[in-house]
Order: sequence, then structure tokens, then C-alpha cells
Amino acid sequence: MRRIAPVAVLVVLLLPVQTFAWGELAHSIICEIAFQEMDRPARDEVKRLISQDDEFRFFSESCSWADNPRQRPKDHFINVPRSFSDIHTSNCQMGASTCLFTAIEADKGVLEDDDASDAEKLAALKLLGHWVGDIHQPMHVSFEDDRGGNKIEETGACKYGLHAVWDDCIVRQGVGNDVRGIADRLRAGITDSERSSWTNSEPMNWANESFQITTSPTVQYCVKKDGKCWYSTDNEKLEQGEPLRSVNVDSAYIDSHKATVEKQLTKAGVRLGSLLNEVLD
Repeated sequence: MRRIAPVAVLVVLLLPVQTFAWGELAHSIICEIAFQEMDRPARDEVKRLISQDDEFRFFSESCSWADNPRQRPKDHFINVPRSFSDIHTSNCQMGASTCLFTAIEADKGVLEDDDASDAEKLAALKLLGHWVGDIHQPMHVSFEDDRGGNKIEETGACKYGLHAVWDDCIVRQGVGNDVRGIADRLRAGITDSERSSWTNSEPMNWANESFQITTSPTVQYCVKKDGKCWYSTDNEKLEQGEPLRSVNVDSAYIDSHKATVEKQLTKAGVRLGSLLNEVLD
């Protein structure tokens, strides 16, 4: 066993890393903000349901449940054609029957259903918290061929590709690691007009906000050309076996997008809190 163990460890370290949605830290921040945004009846119902969970003690911890292990894989994103300049419909794109739009509606429906069991409502609560977080992660409203930036390599301060940069690296290196402290700080900066504007919107609007960030030139996710968002300057769409391009993510890149990430985390938390007030009161 002593001879085998180091080899086993090496094999594990060499396995490819699969990136998902916002990292656990970001999902926790979003759901902590949401919990603070809820009114008393909704908050009490969330606490009642979470108290029945075998794994999580707090709602903020539960919102990464859908990634560990991966559940309902097709519900974590919205893929659109490269010719799109904005999200103008709440229908799933690229021939998909399910996506974040349908996932949010489905689990919202379970929480509103008086005939649903507590076990069903608990699962729907954890999933809904995750979906609202995902739709605010810019790379989750993107293009299918590069797998939302997973097929764009990264050099510099982060690891595992451009998708992971937005999942976790900018959060940890730019925003911080203290879930409660970050949630308190971000909520303290919300104006009344922002809260009103953010909560008087629909998932289609949330997706479009994310998509506009994704396709912004400073993010370097795609290259605007011929009215489309190309994978690279000389390659409209990434095909299997083609070389991957890379983006240099240095401290300047992280600093320049920190405020954007903070705003997305805050919007997601406020909107999730409002949504849970609506369905749980």
C-alpha cells in the first residue's frame, strides 16, 4: 500500500478538472444575501425546510448542492447562437428542451404547490437557489461549442480556463472569502432604486444582463466579427480537435472585473430573496 498510495495521489492530481457554475463560495454569498433579504415568514419557512436536511445547516451552504454531485446537467445554462446580440426570449435555445429558464419555473412551481411534500420542497429550495445563482454567472449564458468558456484556456493568476476564472477565481482573489462579511458589505451598498429595479424584472432580463457581460470585449470571451461573436479572429466556431485559444488573466483583469462580479452576486441575492418571499409567504 505504501508503494501504491503515491501513485494513486499522482493519478488524482492529473485528472482533468471539470468546472461547473459559480463556485461554492459565490453560491453561498448569493444565498446569504437572499436569506437576509427575505421577510420573516419566508425566512422561517426556509429555516424549517433546511432543518430537515441531513447535509446542510444553513441555506447559504445548500445552494451548491446541485453541483455536488452534478444534478440535472442541462438545467445549469442557456446556450444561444453566435449571431445573437441579446437574449430576447425566455425559450431555451439551440434545440434544448430544458435550461435555466425552465429549471427556475419548475422548482418555483414545486415550492408553490400545497400538495408537494417537505422533501420535495426542500430539494426545490436548494435547486432554485442554485439556478438563480447560475443565471447571473455570465459564462452560463453563452455558446455551446466552447462550453461557456471551458474551451478557452487561461494563463496567469487563475486555473482551468476562462469559465473557472468567472466561477471562482475573480470571487476569491478579487471579492474575498468571508461569506457573511461579503454579503453584509454588498447589501449595505444597495440603493432603494436598485433594489426596486432588480426585483421588477424577469429571468429573461437576468439572462440578457449576463450575456451582455459575457460578450463584452473586455471579458475576451469572443471576438465581434461580421455581426456575430466568433470564437477567435480566424475561427467562428470551435470544432472538436481544433486548437484552443487562451486569455491572459492577470491582476489587472481581476481588478477590472471585480465590480462586475460583485454586482452580479448582489443582484442574484436580491432577486432570489424577492422570489422566495413571493413563493413562500
